[in-house]
Amino acid sequence: MTTRRSRPVAALWLAALSIVSCGGGTRLIVLGTARAPSTSGVIEVDELSGARTLVAIHMEHLHPPERLDEGLTSYVVWFEADGSAVRAGALDYDESNRTGDLSGTSNSRKFSVKITAEAKSDVAKPSDFVIAQKDITID
Repeated sequence: MTTRRSRPVAALWLAALSIVSCGGGTRLIVLGTARAPSTSGVIEVDELSGARTLVAIHMEHLHPPERLDEGLTSYVVWFEADGSAVRAGALDYDESNRTGDLSGTSNSRKFSVKITAEAKSDVAKPSDFVIAQKDITID
């Protein structure tokens, strides 16, 4: 039995598989946490020179942050490696389409992408309000 939630995830999964098979960067599916269960997206990673990694994120089914909890205004992306979080930037959030996008560069080949809902977009460290997270390892 197909549920309403599984249809978008299945479509996203099939789209990601077809893109990965074409070559280029690696695409990974990311699903929302219990705080944002309808959220899903794709993270594309490409190797750069040295140990750097180009990361492109596209999230869908994002509710306005203030609907998740009072006082929240934005979604912020973090790259975490070796216990340290680096702010990659705020998602470019489109409320009418409920999507968010961000491209950034990590200085690591093994890290975690964490997306948090925050009261301000320029916070210095991530809150505990994690809406999505994905571990990345590039060999």
